[in-house]
Amino acid sequence: MIEEDGAIFQIFWSIWKARNVFVFRGKIPIPEEVIEQASRGNSDYLSAVLSKNPMVPRGVSQVERWVSPPPSSLNCDGAHNSSCSLVAFGVVVRDHSGSAQVWRYGQVKVSSALAIEAWALRIACGLAMEYNFPSVILESDCKILIEMISGSSSLGCWEIQAIVEDIKSWARDRQWPFVCGNRSKNKAAHWIATSCLDRKITSSTGCIPPELDSILRKDSR
Repeated sequence: MIEEDGAIFQIFWSIWKARNVFVFRGKIPIPEEVIEQASRGNSDYLSAVLSKNPMVPRGVSQVERWVSPPPSSLNCDGAHNSSCSLVAFGVVVRDHSGSAQVWRYGQVKVSSALAIEAWALRIACGLAMEYNFPSVILESDCKILIEMISGSSSLGCWEIQAIVEDIKSWARDRQWPFVCGNRSKNKAAHWIATSCLDRKITSSTGCIPPELDSILRKDSR
């Protein structure tokens, strides 16, 4: 039953994604590619659900503080204001010394904390591809999201399924490792997200704000 349900879902999902690509990009879908995508997705699904010995996937680890990686670390976080239903994301790219190379922020319309965390990680992936970093580590403090991407969680969430599939596809091609960091040690990305909500920052170009620079310096000690 699990095998059949998973296959049906993946077929529907592949058709839906192919339809969106056609509508928004004008690319005519190739049936063989749609079927292959569904087959690959179903294999990943079954590997996670039917595993008799759940384990921490390769490339995923729990860290208590930011650790200097070689050569670039992308930290991301989301923030929301429940009083006005605003949500924002923050992303910072750090080199091996802890210095900020690139940082981004923005607001999106989503309805859950998990969705904004997913958006933040998607933006981080986009930066990694935009700047073509030779080697990166992507870090989020949302454990559930990291587990969904790595395949160690069978939890389904329609709201972020498309985002998760995008991230998994990009990571599969580039062999990106994902790290689940402690929330208290993801202060740089969190500051960017909350400052976006509070309108404390107006640009992600030019000089780094003193508050963000102070957080980065403390983290890299």
